[in-house]
Amino acid sequence: MANESYIGKGTAKLINGEAGADVAFSVEGIANAAGRVSAQIDLGAAPRPYMYTWSCEVQFQATPTQGAGLELYVAGAPDGDATQIDGDIGNADAALGDVDMRRNLKFIGFVTSENAAASEKCVKSGMFEHYDRYLSIVAYNASGAAVNATDSNFRFDLQPMYFVPGA
Repeated sequence: MANESYIGKGTAKLINGEAGADVAFSVEGIANAAGRVSAQIDLGAAPRPYMYTWSCEVQFQATPTQGAGLELYVAGAPDGDATQIDGDIGNADAALGDVDMRRNLKFIGFVTSENAAASEKCVKSGMFEHYDRYLSIVAYNASGAAVNATDSNFRFDLQPMYFVPGA
């Protein structure tokens, strides 16, 4: 219908530790009470979408605490180097240097362990707004168990969303 806007979806990026991933994010095997930062993602020059949907799938080893899980954050940066990044987290796939750095990041969601079972697939999705050109994903493990050590047992998908005018 004329004068309406529709949702358009851009190309999704796979962000994890697998060889074919678009962006490196080695969350597999991280211990409880530890965090990980993804490699920095270049979202492209403006104009660009500012809304993003995400989906995260994680499995935990041993027995995670039921109701606990994985905290997810985004860190923005106005430039592509490491001079000014939310939380001063750096711009490479690496361990989160200090878990309190996440307090200066934007919280986007929490993947909950539905029960205290090892290797159970836990999935959560959501949406957030982001205006900087550069972005990193940060995960903090608050599950009570390590994240499963197999690359394919953790994945984070990021997809830009935009409005399309009606025809």
